[in-house]
Amino acid sequence: MHSQTTYFRFSLLLSCILFLGVAPFTWIASLFVPGLWNQGIGIYSIFVVALLNLAITTGLVFYYRVSVNSRGIKCTTFWGKLHFVEWSTIRGARFYSGILTSGLKFILISTTKVSQDLWLPLLLNDLSHFEQLVSKYAGTSNPLVNRLHERNTTTYLLNEAKAKIKWAWQAGIISGTWTLILVFLSLAGYGFTGLIDASALIDVCLVFGLSFGIYKKSRVAAVIMLVYFLLSKAWIAIGLKIFPGVISWFFLILFLGGVQGTFTYRKLSKS
Repeated sequence: MHSQTTYFRFSLLLSCILFLGVAPFTWIASLFVPGLWNQGIGIYSIFVVALLNLAITTGLVFYYRVSVNSRGIKCTTFWGKLHFVEWSTIRGARFYSGILTSGLKFILISTTKVSQDLWLPLLLNDLSHFEQLVSKYAGTSNPLVNRLHERNTTTYLLNEAKAKIKWAWQAGIISGTWTLILVFLSLAGYGFTGLIDASALIDVCLVFGLSFGIYKKSRVAAVIMLVYFLLSKAWIAIGLKIFPGVISWFFLILFLGGVQGTFTYRKLSKS
């Protein structure tokens, strides 16, 4: 007789990130609501977008459930298709936290049953219990079990913190460089740069300085960079009535990771 299946949903943090991440798409969808944006960005339009975000996020959280039992595990491919595979068919597992996931950590599971890798998020609602069940059902020699155990080692956590710090300061360099290019184009007389002018050089210097601070693993620089980014996007949305684009979402995740990475690095370095 097979044991009961246990389900795991996204953690609260991942659900909040997902809620923010679908905002650009729900904003585009809300453009088709007659009269919603006639007066620009207001309380009513923001409320509608928030409701759409909540509905989509709720649906995704309930659909993308990871389940395990004595036979195997069920999770999705990169394209969101659910697959159930037996423990014995798992032939490899590796970590991934690249640009495709905005730095969020996944384990990519390769099996003999599915040609594509299965993407297991490491931000589940009860990851410790999930790890216990996988170890119990799959056995200690299973590649997935080895990867789950590896993520608890100090070396892994330290390398993960360094990777997040690297993503954050590189995102700052990209942001500052792009603003600098717009400043040069504005000074050259190109009008499509909008409100960018020579005064934006102050912003460029600040972003470059904070990026260097994050490179040096400064927690203060990482926090200031995140707060400055949020305030600038809030000013653009409320003051200029321009909704931030999809790219802003990627930068937000990377700067959040920079804050987490610097704090984790300092903590592990002391110990």
